[in-house]
Amino acid sequence: MDKNKKIKDILSSADHCSRAGAPDFFYTRLKARMEKEHGAIPARSSWVVKPVYAMAAVVAVLILNAFILFGKSDKSTIQVNSSDTDTFQSLAADYRLNDNNNLFDLTEDRQP
Repeated sequence: MDKNKKIKDILSSADHCSRAGAPDFFYTRLKARMEKEHGAIPARSSWVVKPVYAMAAVVAVLILNAFILFGKSDKSTIQVNSSDTDTFQSLAADYRLNDNNNLFDLTEDRQP
């Protein structure tokens, strides 16, 4: 019984409280202050989001890639000496890379 009385007292303690209220014209002054602060800061847009700069960056990357891929240089060609060929052949023989170990002949017709 004592427990129920304490619960009722606690719940009824909020009955005498009044609702919190804002001073007069609070929302009007708040709205005016927000508009004033918003207008004081100029809107800055980033250069990255402008399509002109983004397209220029994409074109620059594509041109750079084209120069790298299609640029021919005499330095890039590999000249193989006869001693190198012998070395390659000996490596291929060591690792049995020259062997043709096909288990299946793909040109043959299968018989059911």
